[in-house]
This record gives sequence, structure tokens and C-alpha cells, in this order.
Amino acid sequence: MLKHPETKYRPMPPVGLKDRTWPDQVISKPPIWMSTDLRDGNQALFEPMDAQRKMRMFKTLCAIGIKQIEV
Repeated sequence: MLKHPETKYRPMPPVGLKDRTWPDQVISKPPIWMSTDLRDGNQALFEPMDAQRKMRMFKTLCAIGIKQIEV
């Protein structure tokens, strides 16, 4: 696994459309990754998670370095 995977890709060149402003916008920083595994939409799972399983999932997400977790 690459230590800095962001260096693998080149930015897309801007598209020059004179009548629009959004194609000229460039993404300059990576997106914020957030886990949504623990939010209340969990009832859609075949077997919804109980409190113990959610806590195990929370600890696992923290252990792998997820900084933002939606609950």
C-alpha cells in the first residue's frame, strides 16, 4: 500500500466553458472520509446491530484511524 496515495493521481485539467463557472473550479484538498456505519439507518441490515456490536464496530473504526464517525 502506498504511504501517500494522493501522489498517484494527477488533477484533472479544467474544462474551459465560458458560459459556466463550475467547470473551472478545482478540488485542491482531499475529501473528509466519515463512517456512517453506526447511524440509526442500521435497521435496514438483515440483522440490525445491538449495542454491544455497535460498540465493537466503534472501537474498530477508532483503531483503524477513522476520525469522524456519524452516530
